[in-house]
Amino acid sequence: MKITVIGAGNSGLAMAAHLALTNNDVTLWNRSAENIASLKNSKTIQAIGKINGNARLTEVTDEIEVALADPDLVLVATPALAHRELAILIGRHLRKDCIIVLNPGRTCGAIDFSHYYCLQNNPITPEIAETQTVMHTCRKLAPDKVRILAVKDSIYLAGLGNLSNAKIVDSLPEAMREHFVPAASMIQTSIGNVGMILHCTPLLLNSGWTENPDFTFRYYTDCITPHIAAFIEEIDKERLEIAEAMGYIVLSTQDWCYRSYHTEYVEGETLYDVINKTAVYHDIDAPSSLHHRYILEDVPYGLVPLEMLGRLMNVDTPYTSLIVDLASKLLRIDFRATGRNLKGINLQRIYSALLRQD
Repeated sequence: MKITVIGAGNSGLAMAAHLALTNNDVTLWNRSAENIASLKNSKTIQAIGKINGNARLTEVTDEIEVALADPDLVLVATPALAHRELAILIGRHLRKDCIIVLNPGRTCGAIDFSHYYCLQNNPITPEIAETQTVMHTCRKLAPDKVRILAVKDSIYLAGLGNLSNAKIVDSLPEAMREHFVPAASMIQTSIGNVGMILHCTPLLLNSGWTENPDFTFRYYTDCITPHIAAFIEEIDKERLEIAEAMGYIVLSTQDWCYRSYHTEYVEGETLYDVINKTAVYHDIDAPSSLHHRYILEDVPYGLVPLEMLGRLMNVDTPYTSLIVDLASKLLRIDFRATGRNLKGINLQRIYSALLRQD
């Protein structure tokens, strides 16, 4: 299959390497030529960890016309803060029907992406879909090297177009297909977004340690203490209540850990217990700055639209709103103004997309 991966960060490198090692024709695009200079010469990614090998890519480019010349599938593997700009860029240059998948969409990603794509008046109408989470737990070690810690299972995928979610999953390359399941509704991918639950609050509440240049610590097992875990469970309850108000039950973050990482279930466990027994979390270091995607992506493209959906459904979100307020004040950025606030998108379109059943 001819696949274009958009973005050469953690997930982009892992996805490109995995797909190339399983005999797919992979083109990797990145906006910054400087970040892919060595890859443009070697066209080879070294993968270590759960997936090992030297993955040979077909093309590595910073030219969008080259990246979109003939793909069957476009996998967007950038942080959500790049989605709007990419929707415009792809909308102006796409010349072939294909499937575009946001990995992940975060909250209402496919809806927002589709809105800005359509504003470009491109006669090509691709299937636009989103996943609930990234496929790989991974870390980029060098411009051409990635460590893959885990490959998640049973990841929800939902689309906006005429294809059913099941058909979109069936259209994925075999190496991806076995790790995804069709969502019953986009609620399961958008409101099912757990990154915003696990990332924002712990980093903000450990800002002193995070900004200490003489101190390093593990993110999940050191940063998420019993009280912080209990606090983020309250945000999780607000997320679940919004989904229920729309008529769907989504997995709690605790149940998502069981599902994605096969963490053993024990009756009565708290989220704190589950995080500490999820092996893949033990070796992940904490960021060294608050100017990190855990805040810059997950607050404006996760919690902000979640808060907006809460207002639409008359669900109070005091814990969610508190973290949006704290992030905005601490970083001096109005995340409600700059993030995915869903303004300008027809409310009926949002409802229709979220409630569309597979």
